[in-house]
Amino acid sequence: MVPGFNSEIQHRGRRYHIQTEDLGVENPCLLTLVYEAGAILTRIKVPYAEVLGPQASTEQIRAFMEARHRQVIADLLADRLAAGSPPARTLEDLIAEALPTAGDRAAGGAGPGERGPARPRSG
Repeated sequence: MVPGFNSEIQHRGRRYHIQTEDLGVENPCLLTLVYEAGAILTRIKVPYAEVLGPQASTEQIRAFMEARHRQVIADLLADRLAAGSPPARTLEDLIAEALPTAGDRAAGGAGPGERGPARPRSG
């Protein structure tokens, strides 16, 4: 895994934090998150194995990551991110979306990442 990039950007009176990281060999993707006041405004995931090849070197991944990070900053400063960005969601919102609700558990359903009730096998 290659160390990532973090930048603080002021634009139109607002402060943004841009974070780009390598998700590692098991998931060869770059993930860039744009935050404002702790809320994730934009999430961009780019699979780099398709661009760099499956045997990309650390130097190639780092150069690609830096270029992507700079591009996201340029897009933000050119107002190209704001138009297509989803509504702001905090980390707590993302965690809450991933956890099963009390209603799911009461109904015997499984939440994300959980297995449902065991079913008898046929045959």
